[in-house]
Amino acid sequence: MQFKTEIKKTKYQNEFQFKSIEKLALDSTLRDKLKNDPAVIEAAELLKKGEVVALPTETVYGLAADAMNPEAVKKIFKAKGRPQDNPLIVHIADKSQLKQLTAVKIPATAKKLIEKFWPGPLTIIFSKNSNVPAETSAGLQTIAVRMPAHPLILAVIERSGLALAAPSANTSGFPSPTRAEHVYNDLNGEIPLILDGGSCHFGVESTVLDIRGDQLRVLRPGGISRGKISRFLGEEVILAADLKEERVLSPGMKYRHYAPQKKLYTFNFDDKISVLNLALKKAKNKKIAIIAARGSKIDTKKLSDNNIKLLKVFSHAEPEELARKLFDLLRKLDADQNVEEIYIEELDTAGIGEAVMNRIYKAAAADDYSQPGGGDN
Repeated sequence: MQFKTEIKKTKYQNEFQFKSIEKLALDSTLRDKLKNDPAVIEAAELLKKGEVVALPTETVYGLAADAMNPEAVKKIFKAKGRPQDNPLIVHIADKSQLKQLTAVKIPATAKKLIEKFWPGPLTIIFSKNSNVPAETSAGLQTIAVRMPAHPLILAVIERSGLALAAPSANTSGFPSPTRAEHVYNDLNGEIPLILDGGSCHFGVESTVLDIRGDQLRVLRPGGISRGKISRFLGEEVILAADLKEERVLSPGMKYRHYAPQKKLYTFNFDDKISVLNLALKKAKNKKIAIIAARGSKIDTKKLSDNNIKLLKVFSHAEPEELARKLFDLLRKLDADQNVEEIYIEELDTAGIGEAVMNRIYKAAAADDYSQPGGGDN
């Protein structure tokens, strides 16, 4: 079915851009106002009818459907072109919604994490309630849940009364959407409605944490760093290696993600300067873009400036800046006919830098023979 996809804003659009999104997520007065906004009401009604709607979160835009409606969830996979064995994250607005999703009593560790980090970019893996459709959990006996820190999606959840399954609102494999227009560019005609909540605050997806074993494992690094979780709980948190043969518990583990259609390479000034030198040599007859830190010294004087687009757009001291800009930059360069290849300077993997480099490495690993965007996730 083809839709006439619309982008709609609420009356409170400016609030999202000029105030702390995390504080707004806790503003019950604003949430009550949003629940009565025509755009929110329309989104909630579509979701209750089993349709999919794109909604903003503090991380990236999500493609939402009723998590308890298997036919609605199937529409997410169809719209995105997403493999059926890639599990979805379910978004809630109140802790009471966990009862319909989880099978056992909430562990003490989870309660501590929820109290500290929800609403926010932390997804926790739980044992699944048998009422949750297999389509939502990709047939697993676990369910990934988070409470997003954006008042607009929270208002839609409250207005609809639904828990919402919501992966990133993009064509699978492409860079995740951090603006409403990114969603429109990928999914125009595939969904009826996109709610515009402004640019996403974090720019990378949530951290996915599995607390069920003897050791805490981050399945996907994201907006809350391993170090922050470890310091809060007072115990080690390990980064799970990508799984090759097993079924995975979290999106972002098995399939390649986040990739532009153009080839992407990484470099740094310690041990990969040869990659940058290769880029500069290629610029003699190929148009390239280089994404670098403002303080990086890159000598392009010997080569034609016409073939080099040098973008010094972030600081190593503030990796959050590149996190917010990354997917938007990759999308813009992918659409730029004057760019044939993209090179990006690596960040240190401390803090949110671990999540940023996770996304960059997956995008850079994309092969020519894979699905559009370098992956089929």
